[in-house]
Amino acid sequence: MEDKPNAVARLGLSLDPHNIKEGDDVYFECSIHANPRAYKVTWQHKGLPLKHNITANVIVSNQSLVLQQVSRAHAGRYTCSASNIEGDGVSDPVSLDIKCE
Repeated sequence: MEDKPNAVARLGLSLDPHNIKEGDDVYFECSIHANPRAYKVTWQHKGLPLKHNITANVIVSNQSLVLQQVSRAHAGRYTCSASNIEGDGVSDPVSLDIKCE
């Protein structure tokens, strides 16, 4: 059966979501179930698309998102989206809370 993708975003398993501080490195993973296979995966922060930008410490690598040296500006809701020929699937949002030092 062909269907649009089902995407699930989550904070990296090795991270404690209640103890992320400014300056930490954070990563997210997007699990995708799709038939046919997803040809595109994108990440959003507060509803806006995230682009790979090394100078801004944002690394987008298909189903992974890495934020290096996070600040309060990185706090908020993150989603991933996957696309195939049947349509787009968007994950439920994952909230990132950052503690000030």
